[in-house]
Amino acid sequence: MNTRRLVKATAAAVAATAALALGSPAAVASPAAAAQAGPPTTTGSPASPVSSIPSVRSVPSAAAAAAKSVYIWASNVNVRYDGADADCVHYPSRGSCVKIVATVSRTTAEGMCQHPGEEIVDSGYRNRWWTLLKLPNGTIGWVNNIYVQGGEKIAGVPDCGW
Repeated sequence: MNTRRLVKATAAAVAATAALALGSPAAVASPAAAAQAGPPTTTGSPASPVSSIPSVRSVPSAAAAAAKSVYIWASNVNVRYDGADADCVHYPSRGSCVKIVATVSRTTAEGMCQHPGEEIVDSGYRNRWWTLLKLPNGTIGWVNNIYVQGGEKIAGVPDCGW
């Protein structure tokens, strides 16, 4: 996909919903919540694909209401996010979300939304679904659902709207 198409495709996704900036304590979990939140704030130059990844400064009440408490059952689980990489937002993986923003063990967090990405294989299980979490300290990042209690897809956690 060329850069012009990527910018156009990403701009269309932004119109439907908003993604998160690294360290942002906010999330929009559905297109309906994005409409209530108003236009997202962007960073970077308008011509770059990265500029179309929005930064949301506060949690709209609809998105906060959509979040579900989830339990990360494993130890030393990496929470990944790289807001400068559009692939991390739209296809969570170890390759596109290279920044480890936290490491957690047996803890509860808010599951903002879930999205398919890189398939992870661990201890005889495999899963391609990732959950976008908001940790108690406000850190936002992706964790593969293998490490989240609840199965392949986590009941009650909405799919990401992008």
